[in-house]
Amino acid sequence: MKVSYRWLREMIPTKKSAEDAGKVLTATGLEVEGIERVEDIPGGLEGLVVGHVVSRVQHPNADRLSHCQVDVGDGDEPLSIVCGASNVREGLKVIVATVGASLYPAEGEPFKIKKGKIRGEVSMGMICAEDEIGVGTSHAGIIELPEHWAPGTPAAEVYEIGVDEVIEIGLTPNRTDGMSHVGVARDLAAGLKHETVPGIAEDVAWARTGAAQDIAETGSPIGVEVVAADGAPRYCGCVLEGVKVGPSPEWVQRRLEAIGVGAINNVVDATNYVLHEMGTPLHAFDADKIAGGKVVVRRAAAGETFVTLDEVERKLDEADLVIADAEKPMCLAGVFGGANSGVTAETTRVFIESAWFDPVSVRKTARRHGLSTDASFRFERGVDPGLTWAAMERVVALIAEWAGGELSGEGGVCVEAGEVPGPATVSLTWKQLDGLIGERVERGRVKAILASLDIEVLEAGEEAMTLRVPAYRADVTRPADVIEEVLRIHGFDRVPLPKRMAITLDVVDGPDMERARLRMSELFVGRGFSEIMNNSLTKASDAVAFLERSGREEKVLDVERFVEMLNPLSSDLAVMRQTLLFQGLETIARNRNVQRPDLRLFELGRTYRKGTEGEGFEECEMLGVWMTGAAFGENWNRDGRDVGFWDLKGEVGALLGALGVAGGLVEVPAADGYLLEGLRMETMSRGERGRWVPSGEVVGRLGRVHPDATAVKGLEGVEVFYAEFEVAKLVAMVEERKVRVADLAKFPAVRRDLSLLVPVGVTFGQLADCVGAAGGKLVQRVGLFDVYTGDGLPEGMQSYAINIVLQDETKTLNDKIIDKAMGRILQQLEQETGARLRQQQTQGADA
Repeated sequence: MKVSYRWLREMIPTKKSAEDAGKVLTATGLEVEGIERVEDIPGGLEGLVVGHVVSRVQHPNADRLSHCQVDVGDGDEPLSIVCGASNVREGLKVIVATVGASLYPAEGEPFKIKKGKIRGEVSMGMICAEDEIGVGTSHAGIIELPEHWAPGTPAAEVYEIGVDEVIEIGLTPNRTDGMSHVGVARDLAAGLKHETVPGIAEDVAWARTGAAQDIAETGSPIGVEVVAADGAPRYCGCVLEGVKVGPSPEWVQRRLEAIGVGAINNVVDATNYVLHEMGTPLHAFDADKIAGGKVVVRRAAAGETFVTLDEVERKLDEADLVIADAEKPMCLAGVFGGANSGVTAETTRVFIESAWFDPVSVRKTARRHGLSTDASFRFERGVDPGLTWAAMERVVALIAEWAGGELSGEGGVCVEAGEVPGPATVSLTWKQLDGLIGERVERGRVKAILASLDIEVLEAGEEAMTLRVPAYRADVTRPADVIEEVLRIHGFDRVPLPKRMAITLDVVDGPDMERARLRMSELFVGRGFSEIMNNSLTKASDAVAFLERSGREEKVLDVERFVEMLNPLSSDLAVMRQTLLFQGLETIARNRNVQRPDLRLFELGRTYRKGTEGEGFEECEMLGVWMTGAAFGENWNRDGRDVGFWDLKGEVGALLGALGVAGGLVEVPAADGYLLEGLRMETMSRGERGRWVPSGEVVGRLGRVHPDATAVKGLEGVEVFYAEFEVAKLVAMVEERKVRVADLAKFPAVRRDLSLLVPVGVTFGQLADCVGAAGGKLVQRVGLFDVYTGDGLPEGMQSYAINIVLQDETKTLNDKIIDKAMGRILQQLEQETGARLRQQQTQGADA
């Protein structure tokens, strides 16, 4: 929100700089994000002064030029200036741009005044026209000033222009009291008076607003009917006649433009002026366009259409609150005006609306139609209900001053159709205040601070106070809220820190999730991955399109369990995501479009879905990993290839190893959901004889993304490999492993290679488990070094060549022990997996 410091200084006659004011406002909770200098006219008319034409003669070398002597009030000789204007003459008071001044004309590029010769005559400046210095558009001749201006008077003083300092405030949603210059001035005055920031203090009184016209509540020529009382509990209005619509005064236009509001005309500018001054939005209707002479506040009819000020026809919802006449809607209440009911140059009768609209109703309407205006910004947060009538009186005074016109009828009308928020009563004990602040604040200072914030002390005793909080502070309802108000003006920095601080460490049982997340992130970043962060809101059409293309019975995605937004900002942000996959594919597509096809990405994010049978909701933190494009960077000594499934599986293995997952994960072939082929990862538990067996609990999945899923994001023909894990389940399997230190083995190891015929479907993991169980402590390693599935094998069989390393830490193995162990291994392999020996080779011991 932008605030004009020049405007604030009209309310608070402070001598403090804008920088000091910014420090005070930030300390009181209105955080200043920046201060910008804004000139009323570019250049500020610097170097331009009033001049007196002492003499004027015909230029000796040009018929249309004059050679003038001009007094600029500096005590020196008059300046010699050549002028081409036909109206220059002796005795005239003019605006002179002296040598070195920069001019910013209404049209064209800025230029600097230099000493020079024009047709042989020296010229030491320039006598200016309106358009040449940006104060008007006329170029009929030079500016002729009234006689009373003394030579040397700065032109900025003549035109009453200067430099404003615009303060940008990052307003938090709860600070509805700060949505206006009045609210900011209130905090600034309190902060200066009570020295919120040490060293920046000033006891200043402040005026809340300028003049207002008293309006009696005696009725209006245009009647008001409130049908939707829940949406507009209070609606006020009055009529002005004899209004002459035209430009606002220059100072008004400059003030509004400084804070980013474009000037329109004197009537609309008056409503905008009061909005930013008092924080209460108002609206002006052309009274002659109100059919039936009646304003009706109602909900829109089903299918009703309405053309807003931006010339867009909008289809209204039955929940939209509209301001209508006897025939049609004229305005979206609290949000946007209509194209056919606003004030134009032909308007002479104006109906002024000032109301308190329900914040929830305004917010939903604004979101539904994708509109965000200064009015909706304030109404949806809650404006001061006590200013409804006062704001109308203020805007009537401004319109009467800037556009003429008088009240029609005897006064105005105010319909109280429902309840509006009123003041809150809060009881606060001194013990509560001292305890929360951490020190005893002098009681008189506390009461003075409360008075500065319009918080009235109804009763005050030795133990407690009873306070009345104004309605515009809807967030101040509890003792703690009042204490916060006192503390932010008293000054947080005034509360001393104790020399010793006592804290209680909260020890949480179970795995350290934050540490695990950090370890995951560090691992992937260290292995060349980039982290992405996507919005939890997405569109359901991705999942729907995939299901329609693939025709698969979905297991991972369930359209019926999408968590839908009640008031989505757009169709692209209509549901909560059920998977990280599609947003990652969108990131890949966006990068490929800018020639970045080789990607390794990961994301830690949450997914959401409705609970089973439609009850409750499920939220799950997931880890998503994407790989696509080239496996390695282009290099002369390495063959280029694209990433494949085994690259992804290697990264997953590195993750599991870095985390220290207990017992590993079983790999179950899977092609469910959005994966065309891959593995499903399940937890494992200790079973019979201490062997690891699958528990059936799915932790995650990895594999190649189904082409129908990549096609949804425009990635036809692009192979993407994806892994996802439930973080909580993964972290639950992490165990803190102790490091064991052992001497190097003193006795040699023996390697045996087995060529096995294995039934199709038996995995190497099953063979390794079987070998480990049969060989016991002697088995150190089991490896797979060849797989053959071609001709010459029995039907339903495949050939695996594995190596087994045997070693005893206490003695040298002899042939008898080795043969006995290998016999047990072969017997168990055949019994449990159906594998049988194809051939056997014996090699010497490995080092």
